[in-house]
Amino acid sequence: MIRPEQLTGYLTMHAGFRAEFGRLAVACADPRDDTHEELLEEQVALVLDMLHAHHSHEDTVLWPTLVGRAPEVADVLAELESEHSALAPLIVAASDRGVPLAERAPTLRRLHELVNEHLDHEERTAVPVMLRHLTLEDVEADKRKAMADFGRRRAPVIFGWLASSADADLLSRSYADLPVVARLMFRLFWWPAYQRRFTRLYGATIPANALLES
Repeated sequence: MIRPEQLTGYLTMHAGFRAEFGRLAVACADPRDDTHEELLEEQVALVLDMLHAHHSHEDTVLWPTLVGRAPEVADVLAELESEHSALAPLIVAASDRGVPLAERAPTLRRLHELVNEHLDHEERTAVPVMLRHLTLEDVEADKRKAMADFGRRRAPVIFGWLASSADADLLSRSYADLPVVARLMFRLFWWPAYQRRFTRLYGATIPANALLES
């Protein structure tokens, strides 16, 4: 059994997915110029890759682990896995650079809708099972897998994206989970850089957050 705060990383990733497809759907409908379009393509590819990795880890590692410890939840988790399968064609379509970006904006809007519905379902049904049956060792292994999926080069952008999406409580807990050096790097370099990236992407500033702006 684990405590709710030990799923902070998992839920912070959910917050990132909840926010970003809606932002991208709006911005991709009308890119300003070629440079903006290329930056949007990069962001689309990043977030879709993270969504695919997140679902793959759930289907191949997390759900089987939970079923092994609590066989009675097999049907619930199979339903969540089927939702992953239903999202897969949209992920492929949204990533198809052979189709103009503006024409993929409705696909991103549909992803925004279905991903949020799926995450509502997952947090309502799977998270309670995770709290009952995962161990701290499981959670730490999942964190290591997530960091491997991020990759050293992409980590600063991913951390910025997630910080731009989380509410104050989730962000505070996620930030506290970082090693001291990573917190320093984030505050001094990664977050200012992501704020500039966010403005280039979406033509807006990230709302001020007391934790990161102080």
